[in-house]
Amino acid sequence: MVETSPIMMDAFELLRYDLYEHLDEAEALALGNNCWSEEQIDSAYELIPHMVAPVRKLVIDHKDDPNGQCVNCGAVWPCSVVRTIHDVVKDPKGEFVKLVSQARAARIY
Repeated sequence: MVETSPIMMDAFELLRYDLYEHLDEAEALALGNNCWSEEQIDSAYELIPHMVAPVRKLVIDHKDDPNGQCVNCGAVWPCSVVRTIHDVVKDPKGEFVKLVSQARAARIY
């Protein structure tokens, strides 16, 4: 096993921090002022597919192999990544489920 150097560990931590900060800013926008312009509302609609894409990529990357192991992390499938995504996306009290249920009822897609 190759040990990660302290320099790379620092770089990974900076990358993680940068991603957290970016997500925090986006979340603050959504939770803050409810006086969005039409342009911001249109942008939010455009954002949904862009937020779904990385989640979809993680699910694809963490599929099971014929032996029931995750092809990416080697854990028993469903691995923690798939379980976490499932918990968030399929939470019956969450916005994903509400949004998809409303779209299905209205036959939007």
